Amino acid sequence: MSYAERFDQTKKMEFKDQARLAADHNESKLRATVSEQACEGEQSAPVLYYDSGKATRSEGRVPLNVDTPANRRRRWLKYQPPFKSGEYIDSQDKFRGMSDYQSPLMMHHSGNCKRAMDEDVILEGIFGDAYEGKLGGQVITFPGTQVIDKIVQSGSGTDATGLNLAKLKASRKKFAGHKHDLDREDIFIVVTAEQIDDLSNEIELTSQDYRAEAGPQFSRDGKLTKVWNHVFIEYQNLGTKTEGSDLLQRVPAYLKSCVMLGIWEEQNFDAFPDPSRDMELYMRARFNADCRRLDETGVVEIECLID
Repeated sequence: MSYAERFDQTKKMEFKDQARLAADHNESKLRATVSEQACEGEQSAPVLYYDSGKATRSEGRVPLNVDTPANRRRRWLKYQPPFKSGEYIDSQDKFRGMSDYQSPLMMHHSGNCKRAMDEDVILEGIFGDAYEGKLGGQVITFPGTQVIDKIVQSGSGTDATGLNLAKLKASRKKFAGHKHDLDREDIFIVVTAEQIDDLSNEIELTSQDYRAEAGPQFSRDGKLTKVWNHVFIEYQNLGTKTEGSDLLQRVPAYLKSCVMLGIWEEQNFDAFPDPSRDMELYMRARFNADCRRLDETGVVEIECLID
């Protein structure tokens, strides 16, 4: 009896239950740091974004209606082909693994979806093109004005550097300069182990007074948590770029309210006989999502040298 024939109704229900658990245990690391909305249909899903304004004082003895329309911009989330990860069930080990969310089979494919969500959807959406206008036809590239240059550092050095406090101060200044309320929401910054190591080597960290007032905060298990309004998320697969002989990490800093994730389909598993392979049982994990900036001033790229 083939594995497809052994995949009866009871086995299907068991598989679906375990698949949901596998998805829950492999949740995207960055998803909680961005805004989110559900999407449906084959057309693009618009996001209506209101620029900030200010109320005005009513003048005169007779109250009049004051027309203060918001500057509204329509940003679009684009429907994309779904992400998929799967394989043929051609052994007893794989068939048994379909009934255990912690099996290497389930963890592997669920983990593949998790990494695609973080790297190919969220990080790509933060730095990639944004779409604006009535029908999303206006393409907006990431502006160079939102980049903290690789040479920013204390003093007058001109060589490229890793992550340092001067770059974090410059990042915070950009967000504050665009009048984002940093008392209302923190800045998320995604870094690799190399950037945390760079920051830990800062000369200022030797000062106890500095550490007490403005220095990096570490959790009890030794993780860097917050510096200059930046909440640190450690993630090792950030994008890179090359400038001259310098290999640079593209470190994103952003506000949750300024990045939108659209979900067309949550991560789920299915299994079916493949007619192109003699009805061999095939299992796959899939999801469908897109992510875009809502506001260029709510995202900063920090260039960091990779040694």
